Amino acid sequence: MKNILLLSDFSTNSKNAIHYAMRFFKNQKCIFHLMHVHKTGSYTSDDLMHSPKESIYESITREPREKLNSIKEDLKETYKNLNHQFEIHIDFDVFIDAINQAVKNKKIDFIIIGTNGATSAKEIFLGSNTINVIRKVNCKTLVIPEDYRFTPIKELLLPLDPRDVIDGKQFTDLLEFMETYQLNLNVLRVNPNKENAEIEKQDVSNLSILKCKYQVVNNVPIDFAVLSYLKTNTIDFISLFVKNKGFLEHLFSKGNTKINISKIPKPMLVLHG
Repeated sequence: MKNILLLSDFSTNSKNAIHYAMRFFKNQKCIFHLMHVHKTGSYTSDDLMHSPKESIYESITREPREKLNSIKEDLKETYKNLNHQFEIHIDFDVFIDAINQAVKNKKIDFIIIGTNGATSAKEIFLGSNTINVIRKVNCKTLVIPEDYRFTPIKELLLPLDPRDVIDGKQFTDLLEFMETYQLNLNVLRVNPNKENAEIEKQDVSNLSILKCKYQVVNNVPIDFAVLSYLKTNTIDFISLFVKNKGFLEHLFSKGNTKINISKIPKPMLVLHG
C-alpha cells in the first residue's frame, strides 16, 4: 500500500492537485495523508479564547481540522474508492521541516503539491514552498499545474543538463514509474554551451534497453530547449532528476527568460538521487 502526502493550504490550486491525485492513483491501494502546515503567527487571541474548555492546541487547530475533514469527506463521497484510506495531519513546524518529518514518520512514497497556493498573507504560499519541497525534500514529488485536469498519461519527457547522468536510483525509480503507467520515454539532452559527445555515448548505452525517443540540443539555453520541445511534441508528463541545483536554477529562476514554476505547463515528477 502506498503512502501519499497531500499538501493543502485550502487554496483552489491545492484542492485541484488533490483531486488529480485521486484520479492518478485510482487503481492503487493508498493511504492519503491530508496535511496542513499551520503558520505559528496565523492564529489570534480570539482563537485562544474561543472556548476555555479547550487546550491551546485544540483552539488553534479547530478550523484547519474542520477544513481537512471536509476535504476528506468530499473525497470519500466523490470517488467512493475502496482502495483509498485517509488520515489528517496538522503541524506547526517550519514548512520544510514538517514535510521531512512526515515523509520519515509516515514512510511517504509520493508528495502531491500544486504550483500556486493561497494569495492571503495569512496563508501558506505553495508557490514558493513548492520550489523548497523540490530542492530540500528527498521524496518522489508530483507537482500539478494550476487548473490542470487529469488526463491519461502516455508520453513522458526527461530533460537532462550536462551534469545529469542516466543511472542510479533516479533512473531506477523512473523505470519503475514508467512500467507502472506504461509510458513512452522522451529524453532531451541539453548542452547549453557546447557538444558533449562522451556523455551522449553513455546515454545511448544506458538507454539501449529501452525503446525511447532521444534528442540532443546544443548551444541553446535549457529553458528554451524544454519549452520548444513541449510545443513541438505531444508530452503528457515531465520528469526531473534532482542531483544539483543547476538545472532547477535554469528552469525556475524568476528572471523573465526562465520558466516560472507557476507557469509549468504539464504535471512534473521530481526524482532525487
